Amino acid sequence: MLISHLVEGCGGTPSGGTVDAARGGRSSGGTQGTAGSSTHATGSGGASDSGGVGGSFGGAPGTGGVGIVGDAGPRDLGSGSGGAAGSGGVAGSLGGVPATGGSGGRAGNGGNSGSGGSSASGGTIGSGGRTASAGSGGTTGSGGNATGGVAGSGGTTGLGGNSATGGGTTTGQLTPQQAVKLMAPGWNLGNSFDATPNETSWGNPTPSQTLINAVHSAGFKTLRLPVTWTNHIGAAPSYTIDSAWMNKVKQTAQWAIDAGMYVFVNTHHEADGNGGWVTFPATSSASSVATEVTSVWTQIATIFKSFDPRLMLECFNEPNEAGGGNTSQAQTDLNMYIEACYSAIRGTGGGNATRIIMIQPVGASPIQSGIQSMQKVSFINDPNLVISLHTYYPTNFGLGTTAYAWGNSSDYTSMQNSIAQQIRVWLPTQVIFIGEWGSMAAQVTANRAAHALAYSQDTTTAGLVPIWWDNGGSGSQSFSLFDRNSGAVTQQSIVDGIMTGVKNGLAAPNTWATLANP
Repeated sequence: MLISHLVEGCGGTPSGGTVDAARGGRSSGGTQGTAGSSTHATGSGGASDSGGVGGSFGGAPGTGGVGIVGDAGPRDLGSGSGGAAGSGGVAGSLGGVPATGGSGGRAGNGGNSGSGGSSASGGTIGSGGRTASAGSGGTTGSGGNATGGVAGSGGTTGLGGNSATGGGTTTGQLTPQQAVKLMAPGWNLGNSFDATPNETSWGNPTPSQTLINAVHSAGFKTLRLPVTWTNHIGAAPSYTIDSAWMNKVKQTAQWAIDAGMYVFVNTHHEADGNGGWVTFPATSSASSVATEVTSVWTQIATIFKSFDPRLMLECFNEPNEAGGGNTSQAQTDLNMYIEACYSAIRGTGGGNATRIIMIQPVGASPIQSGIQSMQKVSFINDPNLVISLHTYYPTNFGLGTTAYAWGNSSDYTSMQNSIAQQIRVWLPTQVIFIGEWGSMAAQVTANRAAHALAYSQDTTTAGLVPIWWDNGGSGSQSFSLFDRNSGAVTQQSIVDGIMTGVKNGLAAPNTWATLANP
């Protein structure tokens, strides 16, 4: 629902109703060897631990372990051999910082010198990352004190890592279950590319790299990029999308990927009952709509098929017939359109063969009947499918223009129940995004900050990813958190609340916010 071009609501929502990638561990040196107990006995240095494994999605590499010096045997001719070098850490699977090779083992003390340890080879990097650093050579053993001691040989220089491939690779894609733990919180670039006829029509400036970088720097991990394509689609039968418009969307998505964010691109106001071309007529007429859905989504998917797998595609936004209602006709038509969208994306191949796709029930509403209908699509068990719901919970606060003093004990309890006893009952195991939520400036800022912390915490602790709706602008109906020109944070207490809530929620499952412990 759009309110004065400033608010996109959640149609049909009942009233009342990260986190950086894991970092590689740093290994410790091996255990010191035990001295030999007789003439010519050798005490060997302990092998060093292997380097830590890099984060699964662009984490920092582990550091190679260092060999520990072996003790000399008790006789004059005893020696300790140098410890083996640690192996280089493995870089993150998707463009992480390269692994550093382990350093060579050091020579044993006394007697014949230990040979220098072999250096570790350079860590392998994920596609799109930087070239791995070569491992350092082993330390040359020092000559023994005994007569005739032989100097240890120097270690072999480590091999350089494989260089990265350029562009948007699909190597090493994470499953939704893995990715979702790294994607909270998210932020919507609302009322920009979803505006009509173009991105400045509703008062916001053309999005810039400065803005995207600022959003990421503030702590947001996911960018939802709403796009209305209607005014940029040609006539039947090709329905060709204007290349200049496509390139603007593509560039903005690339900025977010370059910043280290995850991105969703969708078709936004086409199907939400506000005059878009994705309508919900009798089934006999809906097939022609499905044909255009196939054409449009084939073009969008083709543009993004070689993108990094952190780019994900969302079929529609709050799809519903004019006036709402969540009728059986809307449910039937929507499933036909979702099938067309899904098949178009998968049919382009490349990275899109396994790219994560997001779908929604009618209106994106957390209503059981709509959710059950959506689950009848033929591909519901695709392992790379996720679900989106829009909540603005509770709507008298999230979408209310009359101040409501949210924050008493029952408010916290009701919020928890809306997730634990409704959403997670209807979708117990699926990966779920709260694709839009938030509160408007009509509410008291302190209450908004408390609500933001609580809802971020409750959604995240239940395994959901909250994506704040930001429409830019100002005034009582604004959800804005950033200055769209400079990128400066304009609602620091709300941003802080979101970040704290996500941190609390990720700490442990079922860590619900309460009035006593928000």
